[in-house]
Amino acid sequence: MLPSMEPYTRNILVVEPNPIERERLAAALEEEGFQAFLCSGPTQPDYTCLGARAGTCPLASQDAVVVLDMSLDSDAVMSGTPAEDLLGLYLESGHPVVALDGSHRGDEARRLICLRRHPETDALLTAVWQLASPNGTPARVSDKDERL
Repeated sequence: MLPSMEPYTRNILVVEPNPIERERLAAALEEEGFQAFLCSGPTQPDYTCLGARAGTCPLASQDAVVVLDMSLDSDAVMSGTPAEDLLGLYLESGHPVVALDGSHRGDEARRLICLRRHPETDALLTAVWQLASPNGTPARVSDKDERL
């Protein structure tokens, strides 16, 4: 019989415009046992996010933690859906968020953690576990191995 595992959120939405960084973040999360869904954020031609149009993001499952780079292409061209609006959308939808930019303060009733852009893997995983797990810690190593 398997030992009981503490429930945690497995789904992570990574919103990152840089494809190399997006893949790096996803690989680190998947190696830790999470399922990563990838999004480039708003892109050409109008830089408007489908989630902003619909009021909910179709890529973020109900229980997903969102890793959001706050320097999106829409911000660079000053058109479409800015990162601040996406942050609000995710928080209002009940998603915990790791915001990558370092200029926000983590608050929102323990649903927002801010890190610098291009975080070190350990910092990213620590933040995601804080938001994904009820007690903020990873599953025991033996449990993690059995999940796979």
